Amino acid sequence: MNVLIVEDNSNDRRLLRYTLEHHGCTVSEAQDGEEGLELATRIQPDIIISDALMPRMDGFNLLRALKANPELSSIPFLFYSATYTGEPEERLALSLGATAFVVKPTEPENLWKKICAIMESQKAQQGVISQPAMDENEEHFLREYNRIVATKLEEKVAELEEAIIQRKQDEDELRRVNAELTLEVDERKRAENALKEQEQELATIFENAPFVMLLLDGERKVHRVNAQACSFAGSSVSDMIGRRSGEALRCLYALDTPEGCGFGPHCPDCIVRLTVLDTFETGQSHHQVETRLPFLLQGKEQTITFLFSTTKVMVAHQAMVLLSLQDISNYKKLESQLHHAQKMESIGTLAGGIAHDFNNILTVIIGYGDISLMSMDADDPLRHNIEFMLQASRRAASLAQDILLFSRKQICDKKSVDLNEIVRSVDKFMRRIIGEDITCTITLDDGTLSILADAHQLEQVLMNFATNARDAMPNGGSLSITTKQIKLDEEFIAAHGFGSNVMYAVLTVTDNGIGMNEETRLKIFDPFFTTKEIGKGTGLGLAVVYGIIKQHDGQITVVSKPGHGTTFRIFLPLTLSTDNEIKVNSTYDKPDRGTETILLAEDDESLRNMVLSLLESFGYKVIIAVDGEDAVQKYRKNMKQIQLLLFDVVMPKKNGIDAYNEIRDIKPGIKVLFASGYATDAVQLKTLADDNAMFISKPYLPSNLLAIVRSMLDKS
Repeated sequence: MNVLIVEDNSNDRRLLRYTLEHHGCTVSEAQDGEEGLELATRIQPDIIISDALMPRMDGFNLLRALKANPELSSIPFLFYSATYTGEPEERLALSLGATAFVVKPTEPENLWKKICAIMESQKAQQGVISQPAMDENEEHFLREYNRIVATKLEEKVAELEEAIIQRKQDEDELRRVNAELTLEVDERKRAENALKEQEQELATIFENAPFVMLLLDGERKVHRVNAQACSFAGSSVSDMIGRRSGEALRCLYALDTPEGCGFGPHCPDCIVRLTVLDTFETGQSHHQVETRLPFLLQGKEQTITFLFSTTKVMVAHQAMVLLSLQDISNYKKLESQLHHAQKMESIGTLAGGIAHDFNNILTVIIGYGDISLMSMDADDPLRHNIEFMLQASRRAASLAQDILLFSRKQICDKKSVDLNEIVRSVDKFMRRIIGEDITCTITLDDGTLSILADAHQLEQVLMNFATNARDAMPNGGSLSITTKQIKLDEEFIAAHGFGSNVMYAVLTVTDNGIGMNEETRLKIFDPFFTTKEIGKGTGLGLAVVYGIIKQHDGQITVVSKPGHGTTFRIFLPLTLSTDNEIKVNSTYDKPDRGTETILLAEDDESLRNMVLSLLESFGYKVIIAVDGEDAVQKYRKNMKQIQLLLFDVVMPKKNGIDAYNEIRDIKPGIKVLFASGYATDAVQLKTLADDNAMFISKPYLPSNLLAIVRSMLDKS
């Protein structure tokens, strides 16, 4: 069978060709109606299969041309179209003489069966002239053809418009998606830039962290270290990379083992190793874990206390642990020093409280003993017993004063004292402090060096010098202490910037210890400055010495050179007597009597009763109060009678100072005598600033109390 295919779509032509050739047909092809008409005229095929919509000449016009040619009109014509698929198109095609009308797409076998049926029908009708069913009038054809084409064109236009709208929607969607993608790309770029900045920041933090930081891989080997780690170990980055943390940081346990970190006898219990392994296995971070390890740093073995932390991180898709270590050895020493200071402060507070109560008791003992002596005859056989009792009580009182000095509860109690006697009184104590390997030589002035001073505070100065000298001579040496009196000349005053044209007592303390450089010498009196190791000195000793000397209107100089020892010189003005010191009888003669009214405020009952008995026995009228609040109330009721206040300082509800201030607001000029087992700074300031206030330390002799009371009343 010879078949002509007229089809502008090359794929459709190829498919039809394969189908027909498969069934043994000879196939010719044309791309449009004009080419098909020419080819049909030339080869006169057995059947023509034509598409409807084609360029130059479509299927309808091709069919008209074939039917108009007598030689070609009998050739069967099969319409095969995907465009003109409606009933009007089929009716027009059949009216023009088409044998059949098949809509694309059709299965190849079904199309072949249709072709075979057409050819069988053609054989049966051979010799019969086929006439079109439709009137061949040209005008009628054109009208019908144009209607079909117009209808199809409208459909195509509608499809095209729909396609354009869809395309516009697709373009809009594409632009939207493109905008979203652009935004996403921008956001991703920003995120990448932020990530890079963050990585740079983290790297900067890592490198400049003020503590050791190491990045460890799964084998606990160092992947990265910071500058602080290199400084700690005294190694370069290249020396530390690839080593386990123990070797990198120069842990002694790791260095003493041939296999290295993790394999020594101490390694199974190493908290750093166990914590790093736990973070690797569980991902759990650990923070501020405290431990101590020995290290070999700068050729020296050092045990360091540090806090370490571990965190699991991902680096280039590899799990690692960030290990950070902070050396807190100095903080631990400071913490220990603070605990020690707090302990000493607590002990001092306790000691001060004990001394206060002890002084109250001693005041009662000494008071009643002194009162008893006043009523005894000089030849009374029991007098010696009471005198021995009072002598022991005074030694106990001296012990209480030492306790108060330790607890820093004692104020500067200046009296006319001999500097030589102060040095002699601490001789034995100083020799015990400096030890037997240090020779102590004391050379004192031949005369009496009378100064206005607090003996206990000057003793504290000497003990401090002895302690510093011992520390400056760890391998033994010599300590020299001398006293003399001099008169400062104009040249000395000009050179040193202090002094006046009066006589001074000079205390010189010299050791042949390690000495100090000029920079240290200029700082030794600064509070908290010390050259000793942490925990072995507070840096307050010489600052206290300086304060004491200044409080005594004195001056202190220091000369020292490294390796040549140190010399301290203290200049204290000499005095003949103390005008402001109240003179009291040293004998047990009865003091002067009085008739005035005294308001006594004392919370200790036994002491209150003793003072009450003492004052009343010497003619005074006494109104008693048990605390500061009671004292104010008693004064309000009896203010016209009361001429003197005798107040304990430390009392419940209201202390003696507050009670006095409240009473002074009621009656300015009222006189007060404070008494206490220890004196606070407030009492000292009050007695120094107020002409109507005086202070007497417990324990005191009744005769001294009576003398001060009489003196204050006589002044008024």
